[in-house]
Amino acid sequence: MLLSVISFDEQRFYDVYKKYAALIYRVSYNVVWNKDDAEDIVQEVFIEYFTQNKTFNDEEHEKAWILRVTKNICKNTLRSKSRKNIPFDESIKINDDRFEDFSNSKIDLKNTLSELTPNQRMAIYLFYYEQFTIKEIAKIMRLNENTVKSHLLRAKNQLRIELEKE
Repeated sequence: MLLSVISFDEQRFYDVYKKYAALIYRVSYNVVWNKDDAEDIVQEVFIEYFTQNKTFNDEEHEKAWILRVTKNICKNTLRSKSRKNIPFDESIKINDDRFEDFSNSKIDLKNTLSELTPNQRMAIYLFYYEQFTIKEIAKIMRLNENTVKSHLLRAKNQLRIELEKE
């Protein structure tokens, strides 16, 4: 499909991009743990958004759709690369006071998080950092609410075990 065939509103693109690009990047990076792949996923999500030309009921519906598409593209990226160990990109800095206490500790957060499945990492990220409810996460990830609870519980248990080893 040629770009000239698509009805393209440049201002709408900039508005939507400004609103969601950082969120898409953070979510995708949290799942694939690769800066280049996360940037590619952002592009793919926006291509999907503008080629689908979907109408949304409200902003919440739009955001949920974008996160669902992001999740699916992340899964496809991981599957296509057949990666088991996803490299951690040290160039991403987390500027968050909640992590200040960990800066001088012996916790190897990279290795601990890499032990989680992509679905567990995404559930943890959406729940604790984006502060979505379990019901919203279930809708975004197209999973049963109990499945999301299981992902969160297993991830927390695994993190607890790993952190107690330190």
